Amino acid sequence: MKPIFAAALLGMGLSPIALHAQQPRWPLAESAKSPTKALSVPTKLDPVVQSLSDILNGGGQVVNASVGDDGPIVTVRSRKTNFLCLVRGANPATDQTVATSECYKLN
Repeated sequence: MKPIFAAALLGMGLSPIALHAQQPRWPLAESAKSPTKALSVPTKLDPVVQSLSDILNGGGQVVNASVGDDGPIVTVRSRKTNFLCLVRGANPATDQTVATSECYKLN
């Protein structure tokens, strides 16, 4: 952060951390009442007995990937079907010695 900007914030009684904490989160919180907030509707997630590796090796393509609280979350498209896969890496501190994926069919 530039020193002049930080000094201006401090002069107004604001801290850079306070401004960051007030930024809106995405998606909007469940209790947020806003005309731009989408309704929460049930979504069918069909468990798939395939690993992320199998889906990708079968011709699937990664559409989106992000990092969740427990590991990567990957969206894959394969033959007009979309999958949501949660990936958990190996963790020597627990009994999970290999990476695993948990995939769900979205449509």
